[in-house]
Amino acid sequence: MPEVILVVAGRAGRRDGLLAAAHCLAALTGEGRVRVLALGASAAAASDVPVEALPAGADPVAEVEARGSRADFVVVAQPAPDDDRATRDAFRTALFRTERPVLMVPPGGPFGAFGRRVAIAWRDDPGTLKALVPAMPLLAGAEQVHLLAGVRAGMATPAVPPVLVEHGVAATLHVLAIDPTPFGDLLLARAKALGADLLVMGAYAHSPLHDMLLGGMTRTVLAHADLPVLLRH
Repeated sequence: MPEVILVVAGRAGRRDGLLAAAHCLAALTGEGRVRVLALGASAAAASDVPVEALPAGADPVAEVEARGSRADFVVVAQPAPDDDRATRDAFRTALFRTERPVLMVPPGGPFGAFGRRVAIAWRDDPGTLKALVPAMPLLAGAEQVHLLAGVRAGMATPAVPPVLVEHGVAATLHVLAIDPTPFGDLLLARAKALGADLLVMGAYAHSPLHDMLLGGMTRTVLAHADLPVLLRH
């Protein structure tokens, strides 16, 4: 059965990049079905992809939660400082309330070809595992898979996780020394150095409030990633 991919489109200028990324994701997962929910944007001019405009007065949180929870993946734009309230609410809802993997697409695309060199932000916790399992169809076809694990001084080097071994995914382990530099910055820098075109990670290992107050890897990635990121909270 084809995967269902919901694109949540805010400003019209970002839609082409979101659609390109959604089509790439569809191809990587086996020709999934792409649908677009437009938030305050014209429902026209979206090639052959069905577009449904959010009705005037509709609650974006309720609409995104309901439609996203019925999809296999949700595609959203990377948050921007000048996003309107509906777009901000839609992003938070997709990440925290749909219980689905969310593909975050930065500006500057279109990102119509990714998934050849995939980086995984690895830590041995349930959140990361939840992000990895739906990404398996993408990893299976990747040319390179890089496992980026943060390790503090004195800690043992982690092993390649069993979930990758059991699915036959060959991954190269890279140890990133955790130091005073924010780990999100280290992660993005290493992913870029490796030529990664997709980052897979669990979102908010701590509570969102903890990360909002103290900083955190997820917050850094949401703000500064320049490649598509597949997240799951």
